[in-house]
Amino acid sequence: MTIALQPLISEFTITGRLEDFIVNSKGRVKSLYVSTAEEDYSIEVAKERKNILGKYLQPGCYLKVTGMRKYRLDRDRACYKAYRIELLTQQSPAETESAKIKSAETKSVTNKPKAKILVCQGSSCCKKGSQRICNLLHTELKTKGITEEVEIKTTGCMKQCKQAPYLIMPVKNSYRGVQPQQVSKIVSKHFR
Repeated sequence: MTIALQPLISEFTITGRLEDFIVNSKGRVKSLYVSTAEEDYSIEVAKERKNILGKYLQPGCYLKVTGMRKYRLDRDRACYKAYRIELLTQQSPAETESAKIKSAETKSVTNKPKAKILVCQGSSCCKKGSQRICNLLHTELKTKGITEEVEIKTTGCMKQCKQAPYLIMPVKNSYRGVQPQQVSKIVSKHFR
């Protein structure tokens, strides 16, 4: 007997900070990486929205993203697709309160926001060693003494499964098929 698993579909609205985005070879935005106080999201952009987004988006801006969320039981993960993206002029009240709490807890000497490294923790990336890459990144940042300036964030699937493990360094530099011996060079290239 065979049972077909259907995805569970619902609408979502996420208000958060744009960490990064991926642009295809034609200059169209493919996906967004948005963080909230609770979680980080990888959100695919619907085709009709891709053309104009790149002109208005910059990492660090705040967005309100509305779309459809599919929870795939067979893969045990949620996929997000944005149909409406609003650029906000400031943080939402919840984000502002969360940021105040975080800044009170953080004992950073500078007011400069931390650079972020996004590391995919989807099933393909995990099978190919993304957790080890993450651990090596932590070690390398500690060795260089820059753990206060750089934050490593793990994400859900970034839809780069064929090129796992996958990570995104600051300023939209992505790395596919990262091997443990490459971590030191990658960190040195971005953080001197």
